Amino acid sequence: MKTTRYYYIDSLRVIAILMMFLFHVSMVFVAEWDWHIKNSTTSNMLLEINYWMSSFRMPLLFFVSGYISYILMKRMSWKAFSIQRFKRLIVPTIIWTFILVAPQIYFERKFEGTEQSYLEFYKSFLNFKWYPEGNFHWLHLWFIPYLFCYNIVSIPIVKILESDNKITRVLSSSFKRPIGIFAFVFIAILPFTFLTVHYEASYDLINDIARHSFFIFFVLAGVLFFRFQKVMETLEHNRRLFLGLAFLSILIINSIRWNGWEPYGIWENWIEKPQTYFYIALINFNTWMWVFTSLGYGKAYLNRKSKLLTYANTAIYPFYILHQTVIVIIAYYVVGTTDEISLKWLFLTIVCFWICVLTYHLFIRPYNFMRFIFGMKRMQRKKWEKNENLTK
Repeated sequence: MKTTRYYYIDSLRVIAILMMFLFHVSMVFVAEWDWHIKNSTTSNMLLEINYWMSSFRMPLLFFVSGYISYILMKRMSWKAFSIQRFKRLIVPTIIWTFILVAPQIYFERKFEGTEQSYLEFYKSFLNFKWYPEGNFHWLHLWFIPYLFCYNIVSIPIVKILESDNKITRVLSSSFKRPIGIFAFVFIAILPFTFLTVHYEASYDLINDIARHSFFIFFVLAGVLFFRFQKVMETLEHNRRLFLGLAFLSILIINSIRWNGWEPYGIWENWIEKPQTYFYIALINFNTWMWVFTSLGYGKAYLNRKSKLLTYANTAIYPFYILHQTVIVIIAYYVVGTTDEISLKWLFLTIVCFWICVLTYHLFIRPYNFMRFIFGMKRMQRKKWEKNENLTK
């Protein structure tokens, strides 16, 4: 079955991963927030940029993944879809947790002053005691198993949406106007707003109840918005409205942050104050508005094919798997220099980017075994020869 290619969705996926790359490079230097490797001097400007990016980069990725999962489920049975998702998501998570995540924690421990060989450290990694108390974790790879679970949960939802029933008719009617989109956002905001004060983010999949209530709605939105394409047209036509609301809400949030007016900073019994829940809801609302803004402007200006996009869309998943390990290792040595933050940041950005790109191009892209363990499709010989000719 041939389906339309939504190039702006591919573009937004690439942009979201590149934002994540810049976010993690900047984490070495941001003020206030802890990370695996920290520079001795920090930057408030990078903190504000990271705060903005952190508000919507992962939700946008989950949305795009939900959107793409519907396309995949139109092409294959639920069983084939489940097997494909397991191969593309769970297999790489297992392999690269033991190969690429372990070095990150090792260099973090070295940075903290622990002196031990990598072999000694790795023995403690294999004790499977959860980080940060222990040395085992999947760190930045958490996104992948979360996505797998949300994809599996999406299967019965897609089955329901594929048929003409009362639910699909109501949703189709509701999503034709912006008011229907805002009603969906209101429903999506409620669970996280009340759960997040009781459940801290753990990123361990099992106990991360509040985060699940947050992320799963973006996957659900991706599924629904693909099924009801009128929503995407509404986002495109009203993109200035969503940009205005996104900008206004983040101005209000930052005014509260910069003046120390956050509920938990004012009241000891902040969990009992209604202002707390309005503030959390505002932060959540801001996230949705930036996601909708990205989709609206993406559909308007990024829906075009290019060789660069085709290459980047294939490369971006291995790039994601590689990037944080490369950043942590290089940053461990960079922070020990006496250069200015701007020079260190620029060096890290350029060097880490090209290490990831060249590793993909030289050692992953040409070899089917490497493609498999990085969650990529097998390269057919004829397709490989065609791609090689295009690059000559």
